[in-house]
Amino acid sequence: MYEMVTRIVVASRLVMIPLIIGLVFALMLLVAAFFVGLWHFAVDIFSASETEIIIAVLALIDLTLIASLMITVIFSGYSNFVQKIDRAAFAAWPQWMSKITSSDLKEKLFASMIAITGVTLLKALMKLETSVSETQIRWLVIAHVIFVASYVALAAMERFSYGPAKDSD
Repeated sequence: MYEMVTRIVVASRLVMIPLIIGLVFALMLLVAAFFVGLWHFAVDIFSASETEIIIAVLALIDLTLIASLMITVIFSGYSNFVQKIDRAAFAAWPQWMSKITSSDLKEKLFASMIAITGVTLLKALMKLETSVSETQIRWLVIAHVIFVASYVALAAMERFSYGPAKDSD
């Protein structure tokens, strides 16, 4: 009985495969959205105001940060839950991905979320006079502060649990 339950539990990790494939597909859609945004930016560059140019660039940065977050989740999710990837079989494999720990992953995820909320907040501030309310700004600031506070709390817990951080490459 226990052996059968153990086999089911171990096999359950394979449920991650369609989710990871879905994230890869979503990443491709995000890349398409990036190029659509880049095209609109290029077409409108000479008639856009300084604020519109900054907002367009921030939107491209936001998409890039989200894509980076997705790649981190895809790589680590597959490697941690489905199957380790043989780095030697892939010459372009990022070396840091084989060294990522659970703690490192949490750190990278929080750092990405903080950057994304920061960019979103900056875009909203740029639109404050035209289309964003002070209430929306207030909620964005609250969300950003929560992410920063959570990151600080996580870093403190990691430090107390595992000692001072090691030097990373």
